[in-house]
This record gives sequence, structure tokens and C-alpha cells, in this order.
Amino acid sequence: MERKDRTEGNESIDASQAALTGLYIISVKAMAVGVAFVFLLNVTTPTDFILERFADFKAAAGPSYFPAVARRLGVLFLIILSIGTPSLFIMHGLLRPVSRCLNRMKNGLSVEEFALEKGRRRILNLPFIFVGIHVLIWVLLPAVIFLVSYLIRWMDMRTAVVFSIRASMVGFITSSVAFYNIEDYCRKGLIPLFFPEGRLAGLEGAEHLAIGRRIRLFYGIGTVLPLVILLVTLITVQWELVPGSMPAREYGMRIIVFTVVLCGIFLVSAGVLNRLVIRSIVAPLQNILAANARIREGDYETRIKVVSNDEIGILGDSGNAMIRGLAERETLRTAFGRYVTPEIRDEILSGRIPLEGARREGTVMFSDLQNFTPFVENNPPEEVMRSMRTYFTRMQQAIRLHRGLVIQFAGDEIEAVFGVPVYFENHADSAVGAALEMRKSLEILNRERTAQGMVAFAHGIGVHSGSVLAGNSGSDEQSAYCLIGNTVNVAARIQGLTRNVGCDILISQETVKRLSVLPEMEQQPPGRVKGYSKPITVYRLLQAGH
Repeated sequence: MERKDRTEGNESIDASQAALTGLYIISVKAMAVGVAFVFLLNVTTPTDFILERFADFKAAAGPSYFPAVARRLGVLFLIILSIGTPSLFIMHGLLRPVSRCLNRMKNGLSVEEFALEKGRRRILNLPFIFVGIHVLIWVLLPAVIFLVSYLIRWMDMRTAVVFSIRASMVGFITSSVAFYNIEDYCRKGLIPLFFPEGRLAGLEGAEHLAIGRRIRLFYGIGTVLPLVILLVTLITVQWELVPGSMPAREYGMRIIVFTVVLCGIFLVSAGVLNRLVIRSIVAPLQNILAANARIREGDYETRIKVVSNDEIGILGDSGNAMIRGLAERETLRTAFGRYVTPEIRDEILSGRIPLEGARREGTVMFSDLQNFTPFVENNPPEEVMRSMRTYFTRMQQAIRLHRGLVIQFAGDEIEAVFGVPVYFENHADSAVGAALEMRKSLEILNRERTAQGMVAFAHGIGVHSGSVLAGNSGSDEQSAYCLIGNTVNVAARIQGLTRNVGCDILISQETVKRLSVLPEMEQQPPGRVKGYSKPITVYRLLQAGH
């Protein structure tokens, strides 16, 4: 794996822009905010222990408040510093596999596959590992601190247990916020870089959090924990309250202050969690919807940005597989359209052409180059191929101009049809118009060939209208769209009559009957053609002005 720009979901990711600093900030912030929340809850709890610790606030007045506040803020800062510093070392150790890969990418060096896989696994597991350690710290450390406080008789057992449990609950909240913050940070920069093709769900050993669990976790943290903390605190305060030791009004005010602080803390926490949880679910879904919108516009190069290994990530991978399938189908559809006309291609791909064929009314045209064998014998194969490609291109353009479909190019012959497989009125007029257009195109082509010292071409065109059997022919492994029936045979025979009549375009009487506008033409004596029992009447299309 080399350092380079990577595009996923139309977003360019560069290894030089990826950084791990934000993860260190998240780890320290989680500890700092947790300690600050515990401090606020403890100092506003109306227990005897807190009242005794803050008794100097009652005696102080005016400027005397500042030393008391400064001492407690200083203690708070030291606690945050002592707990936050180990958090940095923990995060540094967890990020070591990721930072090694990232450093090699930034220096333009390749990353070994096993190291890259280890880095990928660590990125996906980072929120789970860090939060696990974070929760463990918030369970053990408060227990140790308040146990020591009890042993040195600084606080009673009841207060120590309550403060320890409450600190652990606050730790659960800050751990949850840290989880979603780390996940969000990785999704924005690291995951698109390490997983440019998505497919996170296929990585072995990677943990994931299902959407249902995300919602249940948010519900528990946002509703259950605040209620438990409030209930435990009220029971504790009521338990140790001595009748007559505190006026009812003062007791009520202290409970109100604690409740307000508790509600404020959890409203802030719930708001942050709500935003992070919504972003973790809604943002990937919005990316999928945006990709779908681009697909509807025909952009099959777009890709869904897959940044998770949960249900949405699996859905994104499935969407990308679908997009690749659509792109391949469009490529095949385009390539198929180079061998058959788009109308026939669409009919075949849609399954509207039955294998056993269907009878359709239309007009069939055959065109064949005259005196082509001497041209092949007297010119190299490369020149013959170039000349044939030019001729076929000009003739097909003329046919397409009049809504005709080229069925096949066989040797120096063109088979085309009008009104099949997509029927339209006046298909006979379109066929005659295409024949006249082919005459003009051949005149222009011959002037170009003559100017280049090459021999001029001559062709004969036969047109006949009637019923044809149109469908897929061939073998079970390889099929081809074709026309079968007497109408096809007669059209081919009429084309052969052009040599005998000495003209370039002949149309049958059946075609003339279907014309809404009669061109300049000349009726030929009825005659028989091979494979047709009845005499047929054909008309020679005259040059303009004849």
C-alpha cells in the first residue's frame, strides 16, 4: 500500500492530511470533563461531609472567597492532570500500529500487508478498547480513592460508597461520549484512508456496534443513569439527615441546587450524545442517498463512502457492489449496442423479444455492393477493411436517420428493417427515404474516393414490405436477433434484380401501396424471382429531375 490520493464517495483522501492529534485530545477531554462533572455533583450534594468541607465559605466574606475557590480549583486541576496524563500514554500505545502505517504512507513507503491489516483492525477496535480501559479506570480509581479516604477517616463509609458509585456512573457517560467522538474522528479521516474500497465488515477480529445497540445505549445513558444518580443521592441525603439539624427551607434549596446541576450536566451530555449518535447513523445514510441520486443521473463512477462495519456499512458495501454491477451492465450494454442497434439491444435486454419469435409488420431493406469481388482481389486486406468500414458507417447513418435498424452486416451486404422490433407508422416511407439518403451518401463517398485516386463504389438496394417473424435465433449458448419469413427473402431477391434492371434502388408494389407520399419512380414489368411462386411488380426509384 503506497501513499496516494484515494477517492471514496467522491471525497479525496490524502495520507499527508491524516492526523492522530484529535484522538489524544478526545482522551484527555473525556477524563477532564468526567472529573469536572464529579466535582460539581459532589460539591452540590447536601451531605454532612460536603457541608463540613465547605464550612469556610460561610465564614468567608468578600475577597476571602477567592483563596477558598482557588484552593479547590487547584485541587481540581491537579486531579485532572494526574488522571489525564496516563490517558495520553494509553492512547499513544493503542495508536502505535496505526501511526506506524501512517508514517510510512506519509513518507511514500509501502506498508506490509500484515501491518496494514493490524492498523485497520486497531482503527475499528480503538473506540471499544479505549472506552473499555476508560470505564475500568472510572470503576477502580474512584473506589480506591474513596476507600483510602475512608481508611484515613477523612469521610464515612456511606459517603465514600455513594461518591464512588456516582463517579463510576459519570465515567460511563463520559466513556460513551468518548466512544462516539473517537468513532466519528476515525470515520472522517482514518477509515477512508485505510479502507479506500470499504468492506469493513469483512475484516476478521474487528468489533462492531449494531444500530439497535446504539439506540439502547443512548437510551440507558440519557435516561437511566441520571435517574439512578438522583435516586441514590436523595436516599443518601435522607438517610443521614438528622431531624432539626437543618431548616427545611435550606434543605429544600440544597436539593434543588443539586438537581439543577445534575439536570444541567445530563442535558449537556445527552445533547452531545444525541448529536453523535444521530451523526453515526444519519450521515452514512445521507451518503447512500446522495450516491443513489448520482446513480439515477447516470453516474456509475460514484461510490458510497463506507465508514462502518455495522448494518449501514454492509448496506453501503452492497450498494457499491450494485453500482459496479450497473457499471458493468452499462459497459456491456454500450458494447452490445455496437453490434446491434440500440433499439434491438434494449428489446433483447428487457426480455421483450421472445425466443420463439413474434410476427411483426414492417419493411425490409437489403443493400449489396456490386462488383465487390474484383475490388477485394485488387487491394490489400487493410484497404478493403477500411473502405468497408467507411461505407458501412455512411450507410448506417443514412438508415438510422430514417429510424431504420441495421440487423446485420454480412460480407458486403446490409440487412435493415423499419418498424421492427419497435413499430411505428409510415415504416415504408422511412425505408424509401433511407434508400434515397443512401444514394446521396454514396455519391458523396465516391467523390471523396475518386479525389483520393480510389475506385468508386456501386450498390443495389431492394425494399419490400410485409409480415416478418422477428426473434432470437442461434444456439442455446449464443443467440442473434434475426428476421425470418417470405418478406425477407423477397427483399433480398429484389435487391438482386437491381443488376438486371441496371439501377440502384428497387421497391416492391407492397411497399408502394403503403407509401403516404409517392417519390419519382418507374414501374417495371412483372417478373418472377427465385424462391417466390408469384410474379412480382417492382418500381425503380428515379434520380431527382428524371
